[in-house]
Amino acid sequence: MARLPLSARRRRRNVAFINLMSAIMLIYYYVWLIFGLVYRRKCWQIERRLRIRELRGENLYKLTGESDAACISQLRMDRRTFHILCEMVRDVGGLRGTRNTSLEEIVASFLYVLAHHLKNRIVGKFFYRSPEPVSRNFNACLLAVLKLHPLLLEKPEPIPEDCTDGKWKYFKVNSY
Repeated sequence: MARLPLSARRRRRNVAFINLMSAIMLIYYYVWLIFGLVYRRKCWQIERRLRIRELRGENLYKLTGESDAACISQLRMDRRTFHILCEMVRDVGGLRGTRNTSLEEIVASFLYVLAHHLKNRIVGKFFYRSPEPVSRNFNACLLAVLKLHPLLLEKPEPIPEDCTDGKWKYFKVNSY
């Protein structure tokens, strides 16, 4: 078989070289596109986390900071009592907020579960959390509230037999 002329061989070599360079450029642009999409997805995830954190703050403010009526209807106690309970749970019960959840949000979710008899899934959606941390925070808050038992629940004193005026003390007054 006869060899191709030099110009045809050069043309064939140039076409192969151009195809190779085109493939390398295409791979190069494809890799940069993938890097760009990964970076954009990471930015979206960060924005989503920030948006959820803002929504959690707004939701907690609507529950405990906006008005006493909203706090009473949702948590079954007014704002002042809620903050006193938070202080008692922190000081006496030893409950602390976590890196991702504040103490007020833990206590509010605990009271919300008790007030409305809801499941962890529903409370998690309301507080923008998954059910697992809701359950963990509920149990931690329950243990802290149980430590408050001697302060919050006093054993009533029996009415003396010789009392006739009806002015007796049912409970000792605890000042916290």
